[in-house]
Amino acid sequence: MDKIEKIYNKEISNLLKGVQNSNVPVVNPIIAEILNNINVDTHAKLATISIDASMRFLNRIGEPNVSNQDILIGDLVSAYFYKCATLNKDLKFLDTMTKAISKQNELKQTLASDKKNADSNMIKEIESIYITTLIDYYDINMDKEKLKDEIYAYYY
Repeated sequence: MDKIEKIYNKEISNLLKGVQNSNVPVVNPIIAEILNNINVDTHAKLATISIDASMRFLNRIGEPNVSNQDILIGDLVSAYFYKCATLNKDLKFLDTMTKAISKQNELKQTLASDKKNADSNMIKEIESIYITTLIDYYDINMDKEKLKDEIYAYYY
């Protein structure tokens, strides 16, 4: 079977056909590797990797050189998340992941409004929320704290 990142890149490239100068939002290689090594539905994997990539891509809003087209691309990849989560045919999974989106947004808002009290644990939670949500949902035995540390180290 193809690696999840390869499937994601192919699907998103097809989704973005016709969009000029489009960049496929990149995936976190740590998350991709975990997804490649666990036995869960491919649509759940694609949903997880796409919402993570989309939200990271959209986090760039407000930075120089981020265009309206970039926002559109991030939104299209987010829509792809919903498609994959629906194709998974598990509405509880969809509900769990959309709650993770809300939680991440709340944590980001808290972080933005109180930067002086921000700590690495909050940032780790923000950066790893989708993969840890999937791990919890499917009850996968994995050291989530180590995973959070690895993802944090990758970005910071």
